[in-house]
Amino acid sequence: MKISGIDHITINCTDTEKAFAFYENILELRKLETADLGDHVLYYYALPGIKLELIGYKTPRKEWKTGNTDTGIYRHMALVTDDLEGLYGRCKQAGVRINLEPKYIPEIQKKVMLIVDPNGVEIEIIQG
Repeated sequence: MKISGIDHITINCTDTEKAFAFYENILELRKLETADLGDHVLYYYALPGIKLELIGYKTPRKEWKTGNTDTGIYRHMALVTDDLEGLYGRCKQAGVRINLEPKYIPEIQKKVMLIVDPNGVEIEIIQG
């Protein structure tokens, strides 16, 4: 057996409409198919080589809040852009929470920014 790739990344949504606006308007991802599974709906977005899967539950669920220094949790996904400053401007204009403004990290030789989606999920944006 061998792992041959990543199929998708999943985020449980607290508010699907806010999530749609964020992923479509701020990150400019293309919405793909949806699948209604009865108690929840899967909404797919195109990422290079994989999919982002947003889950909208029809009945409210418990909402968890974690911080970016909490241990034993999944931390974030990292996306690559060729225009970090442009994306930073869109985020600021839209009122997106920014955990780290664009900053060059010499140890990894990349410029990065940390933002938070409407569900509280941290996303690292990298420009190499």
